[in-house]
Amino acid sequence: MKYAIGAVVVIATLALTWLAMPRQVIDQCCEYIGLLGPEDVSEVPGVDHAKIEEALPDGAVPESVPGYRPGQSLEPFTLPDLHGTSVSVKAGADATVVVWVSCLCPTSKVYEVRLNELARDFPNVRWVAVNSAAMESVAELREHFERADPGRLNWPVLKDDRNVVADRFGARVSTETFVFDRDGRLVYRGAIDDARNPARVKTSYLREVLKDLLAGRAPAWRYTAPKGCCPIDRVKDEPGNAQGRAS
Repeated sequence: MKYAIGAVVVIATLALTWLAMPRQVIDQCCEYIGLLGPEDVSEVPGVDHAKIEEALPDGAVPESVPGYRPGQSLEPFTLPDLHGTSVSVKAGADATVVVWVSCLCPTSKVYEVRLNELARDFPNVRWVAVNSAAMESVAELREHFERADPGRLNWPVLKDDRNVVADRFGARVSTETFVFDRDGRLVYRGAIDDARNPARVKTSYLREVLKDLLAGRAPAWRYTAPKGCCPIDRVKDEPGNAQGRAS
């Protein structure tokens, strides 16, 4: 009996601590959930390899940010969807948006409804969701993204085995986002908006970038620090391992 009482006290204490914790602290704690992944899938086990830089004072992309930079052209690529069908991605729509997603990352999950709304509001934009996390299997992705749930992302999700496309883009966390214009030039990369909690959003970067782009205006932002809990864990390259390919 005393053990049961003790368990109730512990649970109640934890619940009260969580409720009393400032929202900002909870959001910051969420950032580090992904760093606890299995050591055999991290580039440098135990090391935070998803350092996210803020934009420079003039809005430019810091030199340390890897991958595509504004003005560079999208290199077409082909990846399988969750049922093995090859899907080719290239420029041509009024705009092309590529977003990294996850079935485990809490941040990715809370953005799914907002991404559905954006795709509904911008039907002439091509929307592409990519998963590159080595620790997330295709079976797990199917179970999450194909669930009959209005809160789930309703776009096809492509699987980037061995992180080939993620490395080309420089994608490091879900939900890092890349926007290309009709000619395939990168015009924006970074966060979808400025708050994980939809009630706290003040600036919807992605929505405003698309509105400007489709109206023929230069977007107000070129880069913002992407929001994401989980780094895209990469399989370590070992002798004899086959390398992935993207074409």
